[in-house]
Amino acid sequence: MQRWLSWLSPLVLLALWEVLARAGLIDVRFFSMPSEVFARLLALIEDGSLLANTAITLRRVAVGFVLATVPAVILGVVMGVSSIARALFAPLVNALYPVPKIALVPMVVLLLGISEAAKYAIVVISVFFLVAINTAAGVRNLDARYFDIARNNGASRWDLIWTVALPGALPSILTGVNLGLGFALTVIVGTELLLPRGGLGAMIWAAYQVYDIPTILAALIVVALLGYGASWLMDELERQLVPWKQERQAQPSMPKPSEPRLRRLVRTWWMATRPFSFTASVVPVTLGAVLAGYHSQFNPWLFALTLLGSVLIHAGTNLANDYYDWKKGADTPTSLGPSRVIQEGLLTPQQIFIGALVCFGLGSLIGLYLVATRGIFILLIGILSVLAGWFYTAGPKAFAYIGLGEVVVFIFMGPVMVIGSYYVQMQQAPLSVVLLSLPIGFLVAAILHANNMRDLESDLAHNKRTLANILGRQASRWEYLLLVGGSFVVLIILVALGYAPLLALLPLLMLPVGISLVRRAFYTDEPRKLNRVLRATAGLHGAFGWLMILGFVAAIVARL
Repeated sequence: MQRWLSWLSPLVLLALWEVLARAGLIDVRFFSMPSEVFARLLALIEDGSLLANTAITLRRVAVGFVLATVPAVILGVVMGVSSIARALFAPLVNALYPVPKIALVPMVVLLLGISEAAKYAIVVISVFFLVAINTAAGVRNLDARYFDIARNNGASRWDLIWTVALPGALPSILTGVNLGLGFALTVIVGTELLLPRGGLGAMIWAAYQVYDIPTILAALIVVALLGYGASWLMDELERQLVPWKQERQAQPSMPKPSEPRLRRLVRTWWMATRPFSFTASVVPVTLGAVLAGYHSQFNPWLFALTLLGSVLIHAGTNLANDYYDWKKGADTPTSLGPSRVIQEGLLTPQQIFIGALVCFGLGSLIGLYLVATRGIFILLIGILSVLAGWFYTAGPKAFAYIGLGEVVVFIFMGPVMVIGSYYVQMQQAPLSVVLLSLPIGFLVAAILHANNMRDLESDLAHNKRTLANILGRQASRWEYLLLVGGSFVVLIILVALGYAPLLALLPLLMLPVGISLVRRAFYTDEPRKLNRVLRATAGLHGAFGWLMILGFVAAIVARL
């Protein structure tokens, strides 16, 4: 009933408008009849001009909105949990927020010219402060007892942000994002009126120049529909991501609704792809692109495609591994494996198999685009990567089952990914890039080796031959030392030989963590404790890689 009522008011308004216009009570020179406006709307759709300009406006909104929202949420959370950050940034954010954003257009044009970058910048400025303020307020309004309970249970600062601050502030964050999305649309249309180079605003301005009222009103209807669609989309997103908000609003006598199907589906597949492992793809791809930037060339679009394609191939590999490990009996209901969606009955093996094919397929499509634009070398890397990911656990002689797991992971998630990402940017693969990929390769192999040390006896019982059970417990510990220690030693040598700037030594800050992990690996053989070593090794790989990337970025900035 409520849904029908929501449609009633605009329909009544349009009908009344049509009647008054036809009766001559409204001047149709300024307010064209709705029938005429909708006829013009259809004509603009047929000739393609409306769709083309709508696409331009949506692209500007989407790009600017993403560029603003991600850092705004990060800053808002930091301001919410840290009094120091709040003291530093809150006065600036609160002072700039009330400034009319459309008044900043002349300044932006002076700095960036009449370009797409200027329009993106206006959206970023308009959305950033609104989202940051809402996020910070949401975090600060959380009950302090939630943080106290988390700290008492050993939560780190990162755990407090990820498991308390972000989920608790999510309703406020989504409110800010919803308002920001509508504001972004408003501002970009206004900017297109001032800088009329494509888009719905430019279309309205061109119609105004020739006094074409039906076209102006048709474009305004599209803007209104886009705003309504954005609001509906955010409401639906909030319903899926914050189901507990609806539970609180429900009557006490009513049964609590179950988890929404879409949210449960997304959560299950997200768990199945093992997103915590994606740093093993993100770090080498980012490093390769940053090395290209260090060597004077960086294309963000190509970097984004390379990153997305690599993560999809990685996700497909994870799903294929789960399927074949389950099929071959290596994963059982008692296994400590990270996904467990098959063991717990959340997804069937057949669904996991199909999911792997979909991920490999999508990653391959992106790879084909890169092949078409960057050359045949990318095709070779792509084919080998897909084959390595699939046959890692598939087939009678799967790499993971004949002691080649660490070797394959070292090659394809170290040098191959770094070189591939660099080649997409520069279309060459010098020796220096190969050498600089080695520390990342050592650490990603250390992650897998820690996994195999944990499962040493279990893998041996299921006829899965890994380096850990081939070498034996003591020798496998020395291999772990070689992999973790080798990453630091090789980096120092490369900097000493001039292959990397001095700032690339920032990962040495993680040396105490590496030493601690090696000590823990040497003094325990209990699977649950080694499982913690595995996760900590993944954390070391991420921290080491990001610090190395930061070092090169700092070197780039220092040269400017």
